[in-house]
Amino acid sequence: MQIDIKKFKSLKRRVLKKYPNAKTKVNSNGEYYITNGEGGVIGSDLLLPSHTSVHMAWYWAAECLRFTQNINRTHPLRSEMKFDEAKFNRVSRRNRRK
Repeated sequence: MQIDIKKFKSLKRRVLKKYPNAKTKVNSNGEYYITNGEGGVIGSDLLLPSHTSVHMAWYWAAECLRFTQNINRTHPLRSEMKFDEAKFNRVSRRNRRK
């Protein structure tokens, strides 16, 4: 799969927006992976392997971010108590005004 320069820059920009210090690294096998700049590897939680080209490493890092966002958005245990309290307070204030 070939990625043109415009698409590559778009993918890289998407990853750098989430992880500003992200960098391409090479492992001992000569394969590429993307680090988040804090010692972690983007995609390690989804068991993303390293890739043979820089373009594919950035492509799959961007896809990994998309997958993670979708999982977080649709996961049934995603709701946080702080969010629920803020929503309850907002609705309560609205009801008190009436």
